[in-house]
Order: sequence, then C-alpha cells, then structure tokens
Amino acid sequence: MKKIFSLLFLSLFVLTNLSAQNDYFFPGKQFNPNILTPDAFLGYSIGTQHTRYDRLVSYFEYLSQTSDRVKFQTTGRTYEYRSQLMVAFSSPENLENLESIRKQHLDLVDPTAKMPDVKAMPVIMQLGYNVHGNEASGGEASILTAYYLAACEDLEVQSALKAAVIFIEPVINPDGRDRFVNWVNMHKGMPPVSDPNDREHNEVWPSGRVNHYWFDLNRDWFLAVHRESRNRLNFYHQWYPNVVTDHHEMGTNSTHFFEPSKQSAENPLVPGYVYRNLNDTFAKYFEEAMNEIGSLYYTKESFDNLYPGYGSSYPDIEGGIGFLFEQGSSRGHVQDSQHGVLTFGFAVRNHLVNAIATIKGGVAQRENLLKFQREFFETAVSSAQKSTLKGYVVGSNTDATTNRAFLNMLLLHRIEVYPIKAETKQGNQIFKAGQTYYVPVAQPQYRMVQSIFEKPVTFTDSIFYDASAWNLPLAYGLPVAEVKSGGPLTGNKLTFDDLSFQPNSFAQSKYAYLLSAEDFNTHKALYQLVKDGYFVKVGQKPFRINTDQGDKTFGYGTLIIPVQTQKKANDAIFNKLKEIAANTGVNFYSVKTGYSTEGVDLGSNNFGTVKVPKVLMPIGAGTSQYEAGEVWYMLDNYVGMPITKVDLDQMSRVNLNDYDVMVMVNGQYPTDAKFLGKVMSWVETGGTLITFKSASEWVIKNQIAKGKIRELKEKDSTATKARIDYEKASDTEGSRYTGGAIFSANLDITNPLGFGYTDRKISLYRNSNTLLELAESPYNTVIKYDANPLLNGYVHPQTLQKIANSAGLLISSRGRGNVIMFSDNPNFRGTWLGTSKLFFNALFYGNKISTPNITNSGE
Repeated sequence: MKKIFSLLFLSLFVLTNLSAQNDYFFPGKQFNPNILTPDAFLGYSIGTQHTRYDRLVSYFEYLSQTSDRVKFQTTGRTYEYRSQLMVAFSSPENLENLESIRKQHLDLVDPTAKMPDVKAMPVIMQLGYNVHGNEASGGEASILTAYYLAACEDLEVQSALKAAVIFIEPVINPDGRDRFVNWVNMHKGMPPVSDPNDREHNEVWPSGRVNHYWFDLNRDWFLAVHRESRNRLNFYHQWYPNVVTDHHEMGTNSTHFFEPSKQSAENPLVPGYVYRNLNDTFAKYFEEAMNEIGSLYYTKESFDNLYPGYGSSYPDIEGGIGFLFEQGSSRGHVQDSQHGVLTFGFAVRNHLVNAIATIKGGVAQRENLLKFQREFFETAVSSAQKSTLKGYVVGSNTDATTNRAFLNMLLLHRIEVYPIKAETKQGNQIFKAGQTYYVPVAQPQYRMVQSIFEKPVTFTDSIFYDASAWNLPLAYGLPVAEVKSGGPLTGNKLTFDDLSFQPNSFAQSKYAYLLSAEDFNTHKALYQLVKDGYFVKVGQKPFRINTDQGDKTFGYGTLIIPVQTQKKANDAIFNKLKEIAANTGVNFYSVKTGYSTEGVDLGSNNFGTVKVPKVLMPIGAGTSQYEAGEVWYMLDNYVGMPITKVDLDQMSRVNLNDYDVMVMVNGQYPTDAKFLGKVMSWVETGGTLITFKSASEWVIKNQIAKGKIRELKEKDSTATKARIDYEKASDTEGSRYTGGAIFSANLDITNPLGFGYTDRKISLYRNSNTLLELAESPYNTVIKYDANPLLNGYVHPQTLQKIANSAGLLISSRGRGNVIMFSDNPNFRGTWLGTSKLFFNALFYGNKISTPNITNSGE
C-alpha cells in the first residue's frame, strides 16, 4: 500500500509541481545555477505539456552555448526539413579532442589496425528516443537527461563525462512527433481529462507513430529506405557506439519493460556474451533504478532481438549492445489505466532513470565493452575464414538501377563489395562482368553480410514480434549465388562514388527510339515522357531489330517512341531523351527502320499506346497507414508521379471518372450499396482497380471481381476439435499467422503485369493470411505460388499447405475495366523492388489486359 501511495504521489507531483527541476527529478543533486532547467527555459513543468520539436532543439542549442560539456551537431534533415540532432556530451577535454577520439575508436573496430589502449579510451554511448512520434515521453526524458549531464556538478557525473562520450538523439522521428504533439496539446483539457475515450487519447489517421511517408522508422535501420535512417547510419558508422538505447512506449495498461527480452527470439548471429553477460549485467542497473522509485516493470516475456533492423538490435550486429525500454503510455497528459491514473510525467521519469542507469552501467563496464567490440570484429573475420562459404555473387545483368540501390544499401552498412571483372558461372546462373558484384564473407561486417544474404527457415520460436524473414537479394529481386570455393576475378572495392552512372550515348533518329523494360527506372522514364505529351507505345511481343548499337533483342514491355507522330521537333525529342537518360540511367536505342529481323515489326497492333494514369487512393481510418504510405513513397521516389489521396469518408463527393486507376490497400472498406455501385460502375466504364490483401477479399466478397478466397482452416479439421490448455491459446493461434516470410512463385512474364521481368521465378513477401484460389480463366492467374514455396522465414505447416499452389496475383475483367488483385503487398516497407515493378505495371498497363478468353465478372 505504501508503494502504491508513493507511485500516485509521484505522478501527481510530477504533473503539478512548478518548483525547481532538480527538486523532484534529481533529489540531492547539485546543479550549476547558471544553466536554466528545462522548466525555466520552456516556461512549464516537464510532464504538463508536450514539447514542440523546435523548442526541444532550441534547448539543446542553449545548452551547447552555456555549458562546455555540450557540443550541438546535426546529422541531416527530415522530409519536412526538421533538423536531426545528435548532440555530444562529455568532459570539456574530450569534446576538444572529439575527432581524435573518433579516429581511435575506428581503429578499435578495425581488426587490421593496432589494438588501442582501452584503459585510456572513453566508452561511446548513444541515447535514442521517440522513433515512434506518438511515444513522446522519451523525447521529454532526453531534455532532462541533457540537463543532468550538462549541469549536474556531482563528482559521479563529472567522472562519467571523462570516461564516456554520450550522444543524445532526442527525437528519431521529428515529423511524427510534431504531428502527435500538436494533436495532444490542442486537445488537452484544463484540468486534464483521464478518460481513455477523450479525443486527446485517440489520434486521427495517420498517427504520429510514423514518419512523413507513414513508415515505421524502427524497422528501417536494416533496410535503410528513408533519409532519417540513412543520416543516422552514416553517423553510426562514424562512431560505432558501444551502447545504444531505444526508448519506446506501449499500451496504457502495461507497466515498463527493459531487457533481457525473450530468450527464444535471440539472433543466432549475435555472440551469446551479449545476451547472457552484458544484458544481464546492465539489467541490474535498470532493476536498481526502477526499484528506487517504486515503479513496476517486467522482463523476458516479450519483444525479440531476432530482426536486426530495430534501434535496439542493430547495435548487436555491430559490436555494441542495444537496449529496449518500453513504457506504458499515457498517450496524452493523463489517462486511466488498470494501475490507476497514468501521467505523462510518470512515464517521462521512468525513461529518465533508465537513461541515467544506462550511463552508469556503460561507464562501469567501459573496458569490457571496448574489449568486446574489438573481439566482435576479430571473431567475425576468423569465423568467416573457417566457413566453407567464401562469399556471394549478386546482381542483375539487365537492371542497373536495382543493382545500384542494392549496392548503396550494402555500403551504408559498410559492407565490402567488389565489381566482377570477368564473366562467372555459379550453378546455372551466369553473372556478367561490369554488371554483377562479389561480397566476400571474410570481412569485419561478416555478421551483417549473413543477415542480408542468409535464408533460415527453422527457428526456436514460432511467435514473432515482427518479420521472420529479411533476405535482401530476394527483396530486390536480384540473382544471387553462393561461392563455396575460390572466387571471381574482381576489381577494386566499391565506394559510394562508384555508384554514379553515365548514361549510354545513342544516335539521333528520324524514325524511332526504343527503351527496354528490364531496368527498374523504366516507369520513371515513361512517366517523364507521357506527362510531357510524348506519344509512347508499349510492345506486347518480343522482337529483334537493328539499332545504332547493333542487332538487339527486345522483350515484353519494350517502349517505342516514334518520331514522326510526335508534336515535337526532332531535336527536341532527342534532347528530351538524353535528359531522361541522364536523370534515370536508362538506356535508349535509336532505329532507322520499323522492320524487325525477328518477331513483330514496330507498326504491329501488338504495340499499344500508353497514357498518363491519374491515380486515386482511398485512405484514412480503417485502411493501413503503412501500405498507403508505401504506395505514396514508391510513386514519389521511384516514378516521380503524383497520387491523389482521399479520405474514405470523403469518397462520396469524388467523381471517380476523373481517375484512371484506384489503389485500395489492406483495410476495411464500405459495403453499402451506394459505394459498391459507384466502384462497380467506374470499373465497368474502363477503370483499373488495384487491391492488396483484405481489399482483394473485399472485391471478391462484394462481387466487384470474380474470384474465390481460399480458407485457412478447414471447418471440421482435427485441430479445431483438439483440447488445448487455455494458457497455450495465444501461442497456438498466433503461430498460424504469417507474420512475415518469403515464398517462391511463378510469374507469367508475357502478361502486361509481368513486363520487364526475364525470369518466371519470383520471390514474394507475405505478412497476412489472405489466400486466393486460382482464376477460372487459365489466363488470369498472373502469379501462382510453387508447390513447396517457403524460401525464408517461419510459417505454420498447415498455413504453408494452404499457400502452396494458391494465387499471388489475379486479374478479373469487368466491362471495359480490370480488377487487379494482389494476395499481399508488393511494396513492403519500400524495399521490395523485386515486386514493386508488378505494381507499377498495374498502374501503367492495367488497362492493356484483355483477351477473348477472359470472362467478364459480375455480369
């Protein structure tokens, strides 16, 4: 009872007390009176208001101007042009020698360099907060931690600053945080309203959790899709911190979590010393800190370290140790919970004490952490040298854009990669010189290399916090092969400068230009042409023709830009194509004749005119903000094409006839007759409807498209009759859900949706249990899963049987339009370039799909 009273008193005290900061956050500590507390600087007590990001930045700037323990620095800007901070805290002497400390630390992580004297080296720590913008208590805790390090005059703090360089990244997701902060501040009651039903505690769509493009940045350390992550990774690899914290929030009715996490979900590539020794050692510091203030907490029951792309797991693959903190969220200023009234200030304090506990542990374990980091990279090389696997050959012979994107990701993780100088054959695959690359495993980043290239299918656990598969060559759709002996002839190690490209030169033509469809930037080039009024046709048959660069075979989806039919002068056409080649890297070919040496001629009816697609996407409550954001991001960044985003509750006022294509991501859509009739009529008059996951089920159930849903469970199966203990219910049912795995399938590359693909084998990512039967028409199943499809990740055996031989992509015609149904999401996390091309094809060529054998649906 005494502890409960203390907790409630603390919560009220934090929320209402306007006295000096150190009276309630740092009892008994002495602070420099010349440095303003956050309270004094901001004009309100921490916990009573959510701090806007610009004010938070201003306080860190202020500290750097008034304390010689602080160095203000930025790593870049977000999409909405907010600065990303990485503010250094250390002793004045260390800050004066920061660059030499950095270089010495880089020697530490280089197995080929002389081992520095760790007794004289500071430990490097990085405290990261608020990667989910609506988990805002971490951002406030960062301000208090900064004040503590800048102003506290106790010997313990001064000693810690001599022994450590501490970087504070106060908000990892500034755009999302400000979205959330504006919401809760403008809805804050005076007095505060703790009722969970109050508007303050229930954000609108999209939530503050996500960044500008509605992505979860806590999955992006590994994938490196967004500028926030790329800026952070560039900083990270300038320092290789020994300790990294990742401060989060969770459900209001939860208490507080700190590591260790689930032992059954640990990354097998990470040395056991991290989980068995370092985690347990630091846990004692967290335990002591939380016990001292009487806060409830738990460990070991949830969260995992398997996926290497979290803020708390990425450091484990880089010779450091990451710590996850999850705090029950007030999602506003004060909210009722099963533990009583939870205040924002209480959540802030729990993060604060654990940040300080982390610093204490890091300083105490300084030499152990530094020695371990050196051993980590030494054993990475020695383990790789003992392996029968020598490396990986990877790359497309025809898609330079995807190659560059993949190589850029490898270099961001500081992986050594080399161009292949002579054609090499691995198994049945041929890798051409100058277009493919070799990644040796014997390098300091061996564990990261394995994280990217390995394809595990067996796991200790069957319940995953997130994905169980993340093989990136499969995601990028790139050919890859293991090298077990020797190795290909290679050139010099690649750098970022090597990723720049010089477009091929091509002759001016008076007849036509051709663009092969294999390069990922084909759609970007196509859009730049059609939006500027150029006449472009797409070929539905392969052909061979003489070009300015010799006799060449062109496949399905080749673009032709005829000269005489344009409303532009010949020189203007040529200059436009050179401009497009320069900014996309695609290769144009000029021809003097329409007569092909093989296949169809250029004047054949097998070439159809391409028009500018005007695209609409319903969004808002009930739809997936992640998938909608992925569509938006892919079109913005890979095509340069705008998309109109309309809230579902505003769809009634939209004239669908103003649009050619509608994209419906995973979600729950209206089933009233008016809405259904509107969509049906639009498709019938020529619209192209593209659906993902549950939206594909929606069009089938509501008879907009013809198809059948494959049921996951048999109604009378033995499994449903079996008696199972209650406590096993969550694990038993949860293991049946496909949380994220990779599967093999067969693609019809002759279908317009398959244009640009040269291999019928395709890898698909699934993180749902939407299952589609094959189409009745033999021509309408564009992708079919293989009979034994699992490539990477975990899937329940019964679920795997259902996925086998199901449809991955279907077409159903209705009137003059088409419904294109994906059983999953082709744009997953902005990384699956290997399947995003299917989506782009659907946008541009969805209205080209028609054969006499396709049966109209719903008529």
